[in-house]
Amino acid sequence: MKKQYDTFLTVELNEGQIKAFKKVRNWMSLLGVSSVLLGAGTATALAVNPELRNQVFFSEPVQAVFANQIDMVSTGLVNPEAQEAVASAQPTKVAFNLIPAKYSVAETHKSLNPGQREVVEYLSERYRVSSEALETIVRLAYKVGREEQVDPTLILAVVAVESGFNPFAASPVGAKGLMQIMPKIHQDKFEEIAPGDWSALNPEHNMRVGAQIIHEYTRRTGSVQTGLRWYVGAAVSGNDNGYPAKVLGIKAKIDSVYRTGSLVAAREADEKAGVTKVATRFEG
Repeated sequence: MKKQYDTFLTVELNEGQIKAFKKVRNWMSLLGVSSVLLGAGTATALAVNPELRNQVFFSEPVQAVFANQIDMVSTGLVNPEAQEAVASAQPTKVAFNLIPAKYSVAETHKSLNPGQREVVEYLSERYRVSSEALETIVRLAYKVGREEQVDPTLILAVVAVESGFNPFAASPVGAKGLMQIMPKIHQDKFEEIAPGDWSALNPEHNMRVGAQIIHEYTRRTGSVQTGLRWYVGAAVSGNDNGYPAKVLGIKAKIDSVYRTGSLVAAREADEKAGVTKVATRFEG
């Protein structure tokens, strides 16, 4: 029969050391309780106060983190060498990509053209969102728009009206994300994009499904304006509250800003080329 032995470590402490130990233990317990209460209080304050929630979201520190996170999400956290190494090291573990493999993520690293940069600055100033975060959203809108055959500035206009470029926006009726998509209604579209691994709060998933809905409604109704009425639910309620006009008004402004940025850049390029030609002529 095997015998089992219990080992005990005995430490002798004097009265002063015991008091110090108890004091440290009490302070640690108090600190733990305080942290829990502080966290619960903060969460409650943010939940019941939309204005405070918006102030926190649009603060510079949060926007900096948001810009980094949305950039990571939009690129699918792509690092082919690192992912390959992880996959080979853990062959039995199933890994999910945030962005479906069939969609190219290389374009998310492309520099914005002059018109797009001007749009970023305009939207950043108007909607008080960091330009870093908007760069990714604008780049994503042009990528998704081309692939889903929807005007990218129309996508940006819908995002502006629906969420003000807040990817975590949620409505009381359950609409979520940049384009305020109802996941329960459009689950099939999300599943097609990322089977079993989709999120309505994922910027690309949300924007891609929103673009697909706009494309489908526009095709079925025969016009963008009527398609937007369907998008906002006016096909059922009959009242669009001026939604199409609002979206198309913002789109027109974004288009104008884009053209201005492109024209300014072209003019500056021409002037630079002219200066170069003159300098070359004098050198000759």
